[in-house]
Amino acid sequence: MLSDCLKGSSVAAIVVAMTVILAVVAGTAGVVVVGIEGRFKDRAPRAADRMARAAQHLNGDGTPPKAFLRLLP
Repeated sequence: MLSDCLKGSSVAAIVVAMTVILAVVAGTAGVVVVGIEGRFKDRAPRAADRMARAAQHLNGDGTPPKAFLRLLP
């Protein structure tokens, strides 16, 4: 009986974990599509500019923010 209860909670944990993973993948794909390729720039130019900046950071090409640089010695 106890093992049946534990199986149900582990399945729920797996479902939640997979949902989070899929959300991260969808967010990253959105950054790539909007930021790097420049799609939908005419509909939301400010969002596209922010996504392009985030895409540069994901590629390692972006400059670090000034607030972050102040934290470093």
